Amino acid sequence: MKKQLLAIGALAMALAVPLIVAAQDEESTPNPDPLDYNDPAMHYSAPPDAKLVGNMAQVTLDQLGDDPTTIATWVVGAGHSDAKVISIMMESYTGDLDGWDSTYENALREQDSSADIKNKEHVQLQNGMPALFVEATLGSGFTTHKVFAYIWIDSQRGVVLSASAPLGGIDEDQAKELLAGATAVRYPTNQP
Repeated sequence: MKKQLLAIGALAMALAVPLIVAAQDEESTPNPDPLDYNDPAMHYSAPPDAKLVGNMAQVTLDQLGDDPTTIATWVVGAGHSDAKVISIMMESYTGDLDGWDSTYENALREQDSSADIKNKEHVQLQNGMPALFVEATLGSGFTTHKVFAYIWIDSQRGVVLSASAPLGGIDEDQAKELLAGATAVRYPTNQP
């Protein structure tokens, strides 16, 4: 199941963006604000021009397993050539950040053996939560995608907040702008 990890959601969504955006209407999401994701340990606001694809999942800790769960996916841009996909994925994880980095990288390589992972940088989210900013290139030829991700742990989960697009459709500065404002804290012990 690890082969269906972090990149598959982003790649599949990028390829299907024109159909999904055309099919989605503003009333299909039950959340009060389809741009905001909140849970006991995380907050993220998607850019104002983003469109939520499907519904945001509210997943409890006991629903997370050893494979990532896509929590939310947004699309920015309407056409295949300018579409950028933002997604939040989580899995149950109680190790350290370096271990989560290895898990993330292994998952990318299982998805695409030619995955080129580079420019890993220790950073902090807006509120000071330690994270890594990772750049990866997946696929080849016309299916090549760039993925930029903030990855972190909150003592109960490994979290990936990523932005991806076809090669040439996103750069580091654009990704950081799309992912800006994410905050996270240690998962509260009294929450499910």
